[in-house]
Amino acid sequence: MKASPTPKKHAPRPQGREQAGERLRKIAASNVEGVPSRRELTVEAEATLEAIRAGQIDALVVQRGDSEELYALRSFVEIEQTQAALRKSGLQRKRTLAQLEALVEERERLLQDMHDGCLQSIYAVGLNLEACLSLIESNPKDARQIVSAATASLNLVIQELRSFITGHRLQIGAGRNLRTEIEAAVRAAGNRGVKFSVEIDDIVMGALTSEQALHLLQIAREGISNSARHAKARCGRISLTKQDGKVRLELSDDGTGFLAERLDGQGLGLHHIVARARKIGGVARVTSRPNEGTRIVVELGKGR
Repeated sequence: MKASPTPKKHAPRPQGREQAGERLRKIAASNVEGVPSRRELTVEAEATLEAIRAGQIDALVVQRGDSEELYALRSFVEIEQTQAALRKSGLQRKRTLAQLEALVEERERLLQDMHDGCLQSIYAVGLNLEACLSLIESNPKDARQIVSAATASLNLVIQELRSFITGHRLQIGAGRNLRTEIEAAVRAAGNRGVKFSVEIDDIVMGALTSEQALHLLQIAREGISNSARHAKARCGRISLTKQDGKVRLELSDDGTGFLAERLDGQGLGLHHIVARARKIGGVARVTSRPNEGTRIVVELGKGR
């Protein structure tokens, strides 16, 4: 058999099954001396693949020795189409999973904000109104002040609920700051018989971002609420300072305490404290023992 001619720069595209089959038969049947160059085979294969994808070739005949094998090419095209569809489906699945994860994260955020914000505020209003009952006759002036404060707190709760409905994130109200909000929560706890001392460094407070201040406020509210509602504490302490280059929020009380290793049984509140600290790049530690009170420490920053 004659050696293959010098390969052309651009091999002609097969125009149909017979032409492509004949050309490939010649290549497959070539002896060693007449085997086409690698470039000719590559160009021929590329042209054939283009024809297959264009639907110009229905079958491929490959000769091996004295036998010929017929391959249906439609199935190859279908395989490529199926693979492309699977890749597209995989991308869609990833996008769907990302959307679901975002929805779950948003739901968790709303749950935390509702629990640590609205519910704690409503609970504080309830404590104030309970204290007001005993003052209506003996000290009506103080009773009126308590009712006025309760009304203001309920207005803030309404604002928070509106933010949930409209999808806006919670913020500390205008004209208020972390100190005033914590002091309001402390006054409500005082009506329940728990006296907290408050020590807040104004410089540290002023350096907080709005997000950090909001999360620290919700953590403080949760700690104060736990002391008043569950721990049966008589006194407690809240401080916001900076130690070793880290912002440090600390809450402690002299209540009944609990086994800290059994944190899973302590409800959502303490879990939210840990989660909120993590969201602002901090770490929360809860230490407690039965009859030895509870201590919550949140630290932000890398320190010195």
